Amino acid sequence: MNKVYAFLLSLALTAGSIACKHDADPVTPDTPGNTPDQPQTRPGKVCPVGTLLGEATTTTIGPAGGKLVSADERLTINVPAGAVETNQAFSVQPITSTGPQALGTGFRLAPHGVTFKKPITITVRYDPNHLDGTVAEALALAYQTDKGVWRLAAKGRVDTTAHTVSVETTHFSDWAVLERALLAPGVGFVKLGGNMGLEVRVLSTNLVVPMTNEEDVPEPYESPSTVVDYSSWKLIGVGQLVPAAFKALYYAPATAPARNPVAVTIKLNGPTVIDGKPYGELWLVSNIYVGDDGITYRINGGNWVNMKVTQGCQLMSTPKGPMLMMTGGGMDNGNPVGVTILQLNPPIDPTGVDFGTIGGVSQAWQLGEAGLQFQLSDQGGGRLYVHYYRVGKDPYPSPGAFTISQFGKVGEPVTGKFELGKAGIIYPGQEALGTTARIEGFFRVTRTK
Repeated sequence: MNKVYAFLLSLALTAGSIACKHDADPVTPDTPGNTPDQPQTRPGKVCPVGTLLGEATTTTIGPAGGKLVSADERLTINVPAGAVETNQAFSVQPITSTGPQALGTGFRLAPHGVTFKKPITITVRYDPNHLDGTVAEALALAYQTDKGVWRLAAKGRVDTTAHTVSVETTHFSDWAVLERALLAPGVGFVKLGGNMGLEVRVLSTNLVVPMTNEEDVPEPYESPSTVVDYSSWKLIGVGQLVPAAFKALYYAPATAPARNPVAVTIKLNGPTVIDGKPYGELWLVSNIYVGDDGITYRINGGNWVNMKVTQGCQLMSTPKGPMLMMTGGGMDNGNPVGVTILQLNPPIDPTGVDFGTIGGVSQAWQLGEAGLQFQLSDQGGGRLYVHYYRVGKDPYPSPGAFTISQFGKVGEPVTGKFELGKAGIIYPGQEALGTTARIEGFFRVTRTK
């Protein structure tokens, strides 16, 4: 039994023996049945310049053309022959994206102040699993002007097969992918018997793809908008939904639903053809997890079990860097259960941030002491589920991920979800890990450190 395993086991058993500011801000709908006013013209929103997140990736490209790929391989710049007349230094550097409803980080592209002789293609990959509350067809590339306003670029293209957004440009600036339509929150967390508000936010007056004209990005509309069908609100699952134009209020049931999360959807209006190709209806979807505070999980689709996290979510200093830890405990069928989730150097801002508009920040389960780790103690410690499994003697991390949707400041909520497609099972005295189980869950825990 290695040190990490022993440490996790002791934490989980301790939590089991214990038996252990908010869901999305409530929105008060207008009187149901009200129809939205006509859309209004709004000025572009002046936003701060993004801050640097890492080192620049650079290369020299001459008249023959070339290519530059960002360090995370998310962005690619294709420079055609004849775009520059002499050798030119090109660079891409990750930045915080200040664009309204930005998807992920932005990019600072150089050289600045140069007008290219031929259009250069910028292509950004998106993760289809991180489109909570939006759809790929609503994505668009935008750049920040010298005045600080983000501008949606014309003639951008979305490839839903390759999962890319691309555009041609003759100049460089700070660039980012924005969500032109969003049902917020894309992922929500509400207590049993509680309620939460939802609303549709849009950035532009149409969803034509590709866009024919550039548009300055305003403060996200809290609607009205002609691109949304306000009569199409639907609830998939239990509870009650009270819609009112571009807003709705969801009332959760008093007991945990078998289908968790429930889904709230609304349809987009728009063209029947995108980039010359027909498409079906486009629906924005918000997934709402219903349960008490703490960590809630189920194994192989069984009953949901809630565990209290009395010490809260902690971001602690260690000699190897900051460590995120949540330890919960409770009872399941009369037996104590406990769970521990921990990660060294988590990719989060300790000052607190809401990741809701980008579908959360996900991390895969990993082998080794430095990776993201999970352990669930079941049957009073008689059975353990861990974040890895074995094929023969070889260990493999469980497929799945741990996703943080909101990481509040101390005293505020930390929310998210997790899934282990193949959690290894350990019984006392053996660690074969050849048998696996599927574990899914979500959490809403107050941050204490």
